[in-house]
Amino acid sequence: MEIRKLRNNDITKVIELWYDTSVLAHDFISTDYWKDNKKAMAKVYLPNSETYLALQKGDIVGFIAMADNYLAAIFVQTNMQGNGIGKKLLNYIKRKRTTIQLKVYKKNSNSIHFYKKQDFKILSESIEESTNEIELIMEWNKQK
Repeated sequence: MEIRKLRNNDITKVIELWYDTSVLAHDFISTDYWKDNKKAMAKVYLPNSETYLALQKGDIVGFIAMADNYLAAIFVQTNMQGNGIGKKLLNYIKRKRTTIQLKVYKKNSNSIHFYKKQDFKILSESIEESTNEIELIMEWNKQK
C-alpha cells in the first residue's frame, strides 16, 4: 500500500469514496445531508486540508484529511475496511503530530471502537447542529 498527498485530479474519486462510505456508516443521517455536502467537500474542505490517500495497485482505497491538529476525515472503502488501511493512514499522521482531535457521531460505534483502539480518549460530547446528532470529541496525544 502506498500513501501519498492528494492531487487536484484525485478529488472526484475521493468525493465518491467519501459519499459512498458516509451514507453506509451514517445510516442514521439522511442521504440528502451527504448529497448536499458533496460540493463543499470538493471545493472547500479537501482543497483546504492536508489530505493523504491510501492507494492499492494505483486505486484509491482510503484517505485522511487534517486541518491543523484536527482530524477532519478518515474514510476507507467499505469492502477494504478491517485490513489495516485506516490504522496505516492514522499512524502516518501520528508521526507528524503530537496531538490530534476529532469528532465522531455517538451512533457510529464502529468508528468509536476504532479510535479507542488507536489510543484516542473521549473528552466530551456536543450536539452537531446541522444533523442534531450527538458527537463525541476525542483526542490522541503522543506519549513522551
